[in-house]
Amino acid sequence: MAEQLLQELWRLAARTEGLAWFAGRMQGLPALEVEPHRLPVCGRIAELAASGAQVSAGTASAVAALAAALPALRWQQTYTEADGFSRSWLDNYGWVNLISPEGLFASDEMRLSIGYWGAGQHYTEHSHAPEETYLILAGQARFHSEGRAARDAGPGETIHHAPHQKHAIDMVPGPLLAAAFWRGEDLLKKSDLGKRA
Repeated sequence: MAEQLLQELWRLAARTEGLAWFAGRMQGLPALEVEPHRLPVCGRIAELAASGAQVSAGTASAVAALAAALPALRWQQTYTEADGFSRSWLDNYGWVNLISPEGLFASDEMRLSIGYWGAGQHYTEHSHAPEETYLILAGQARFHSEGRAARDAGPGETIHHAPHQKHAIDMVPGPLLAAAFWRGEDLLKKSDLGKRA
């Protein structure tokens, strides 16, 4: 199941401008043994995939593959209530490392995570050392990136952030399901949070 998800994301990356570097490194990666873990967002992702309402023709296969792979994935959260996030916010947020030094597929040069954020949530300003490109799989959100005007993005669209570029996301209308492609240093380091709203 996870292999099918990886193949669908590889196909998406191979035909998406700005993701060729990643597509060229997504094949032949060693699989790691990872203990599956569910979060409340798993049910929401399954519902989103089943409805197909906020998915494009180009991303539908990847979203369906994600839904099928849910039982085999290790869902995580970077943040806790100690970081200033409410329990409600945390119950509507989660991510899985598909590719990383400790993901389902091992790579020391890139990270590919899939994240979910519920409708109406605000992901506070943050930054990180790796370069990042979001590829929206389902839903829609408004991206606030340092030095640029806010931009709404939906399925099949990408948002790029340079290393250490501050950015925030409003899940408007949301929810947001996105693949985050990272390359650079500190692939597993927690993002630096800006001021909490």
